Amino acid sequence: MKNKFSIILTLFFGVMLAQDCDAVDSSSYGDCTTTLGYGWNGSVCVQISGCNSNGDSLFNFYEECQITCELNIIIGDTNFDQEINILDVVSLVQYVLGNINYLDQQIEAADFNLDQTIDILDIVGTVSIILQAQDNRDTWEIISSDILSPKCGSSCHVSGEYFAQLSGLILTDGQAYNNMLNSIPSNNAANADGLVLISNEGGLLGLLRSFFWEKINIRNESHFSAEHPYYGEIMPMGGPYLTNGELNFIEKWIWEGAPETGKVADPSLLADINTYEYIDFEILEPPSQGIQLHMGPFNVETFQEREIFYYIPPLDDDIYIRRVEISMREGSHHFILHTYSNQTPSVIIPNSYEFRDLHDGFGNTNMSTLIQMNYQVFITGTQWPYMDYTMPEGVALKLPNTFGIDMNSHYLNYTDNQIEGEVYVNLHTVLEDEVDHVAEIMQLGNTDFEIPPGEHIITKDFSFNEIVANSNLTDQGFSKAAIFQLFTHAHRRMTRFDVEHVYPDGTSELIYTALDWEHPPILQLNDSPIVIEPGHKLRAIATYFNETNDNLYFGFLSEDEMMIVFGYIYGM
Repeated sequence: MKNKFSIILTLFFGVMLAQDCDAVDSSSYGDCTTTLGYGWNGSVCVQISGCNSNGDSLFNFYEECQITCELNIIIGDTNFDQEINILDVVSLVQYVLGNINYLDQQIEAADFNLDQTIDILDIVGTVSIILQAQDNRDTWEIISSDILSPKCGSSCHVSGEYFAQLSGLILTDGQAYNNMLNSIPSNNAANADGLVLISNEGGLLGLLRSFFWEKINIRNESHFSAEHPYYGEIMPMGGPYLTNGELNFIEKWIWEGAPETGKVADPSLLADINTYEYIDFEILEPPSQGIQLHMGPFNVETFQEREIFYYIPPLDDDIYIRRVEISMREGSHHFILHTYSNQTPSVIIPNSYEFRDLHDGFGNTNMSTLIQMNYQVFITGTQWPYMDYTMPEGVALKLPNTFGIDMNSHYLNYTDNQIEGEVYVNLHTVLEDEVDHVAEIMQLGNTDFEIPPGEHIITKDFSFNEIVANSNLTDQGFSKAAIFQLFTHAHRRMTRFDVEHVYPDGTSELIYTALDWEHPPILQLNDSPIVIEPGHKLRAIATYFNETNDNLYFGFLSEDEMMIVFGYIYGM
């Protein structure tokens, strides 16, 4: 059954790897630090396109604000809890004294004065952030008075001004909150997409449904206009745009339900006055321990897409991947590394060091490549121009040397000029005796369903035994398992996809929601994985709307449907 689903990983348009999100409970779907802003996105910018089922509607990129949970680096926040406080100071002191080690992201967050050295000056700087952030005002008051009024309400969005009339939005003190909360945007495209100006639903849903967040997230500028060409301009129009600190502060407020009163975001976040800078293509330095892969350069013709594969033969030994870096030239839709399942016939294995196109220049499918995709097993991948992901402490993904690595790159070129595609990948490895938990890919699929015309909800429970069996954990003797990444896959008629953690007493906890079939968010739980054991279940609840007069069933074609839950998991 596992092979049957492996092709989905190639069809899937979401980013597999991103950065950590906080632990979740019944009222929180996981705290995605947006930069991902990234961090996804909420969204950090990922170059991607989305085609509808018949290819008539093509977007060159998709926007990170689908909250694909990537970690956003906040200066001073060394424990990534979106607050800068005494805990960060204590951690920083311990690092300077040599008592603890930091991940690369923590070092970046700790470097207050940006001199690439962590020392007493950074401790003093972090303390100064805390001392200067003793603001007792409500979070909304700070947003309204210190951000919206001076940057938006003093010029454009003030009564009588053209842009205020055009948008129907007044952002001066005293009017902004009621004008924005759960209000229908005047932008027809955003309205058609079901957005409100600011949603008070909180969590992932609140961010996904807030048009205001789409409009101010300058970190998404590379893809905003291509993914949503009718949403207008990033605001404030023409700049200066909001700082990283202001965006982090507002994002946290929306995540907490956008209350008018109360303190729900740490004012110290505002100390980060840096603004987003697009990361240019970078040729990566090879890792000190691990391997580097290189694909390309290859040409992508004008007004064409090109999806290609490139197979390298098996490595000399098994490796354990702890960290992944990927750098891609602009224009990439996605990049994925695959290997092959143990059930793969020898005739299926591709020739080494040859480009294999999925389609010819006329859009026809190369059937031999398509057949090979059925046997592929996902290793890692991204849609971001640059990704740097580290697995949880003590966890590594084992890559056996039974088969080689099949690289898959998908580029889009809807310009008048030929472009080049190129990808560098660093797989940073650790020794086997350094690994406490070997990560596996979790693939939970429902193939036995029927979707009649109209709206239809399908629920499927996966028991503990089913989860471990579909994650290659059955024969490893574990009594528990930890899920530290979760996302879903369906086709275009899916309107909502929830995942619940069901406990032995029958109670359940909502842990995941996707509203966009093309760009499902990815929930990262590196620090607080979902622990399951016998008696526990995962419940998939997918809502579809079938506009046809015929029943729909599981299948690999765009007119079929799917219901898959993916993730990373390890035994305990």
